[in-house]
Amino acid sequence: MQNNTDILARLDEIFEDTFIDGDYEFSVELSSDDVEEWDSLAQIRLLTAIEKEFGIKFDIAQIEDLKSVRALSEAIAQKQ
Repeated sequence: MQNNTDILARLDEIFEDTFIDGDYEFSVELSSDDVEEWDSLAQIRLLTAIEKEFGIKFDIAQIEDLKSVRALSEAIAQKQ
């Protein structure tokens, strides 16, 4: 199981690749409300990249709730 610091570092890289504009400051408090590019299509791209990077699968029911770095990191930690 990875520690939260490692998860956040890897999420930061995924965010940089997904949100090219980069007009945000990555932190555990970052949410979809803070990133203009983070729409429903970006959500799917983001979750797909996370699943690939961490070797996990999110449940369909979870997808709507995974709209912040905190929620994503907690879900990843639970899946590992």
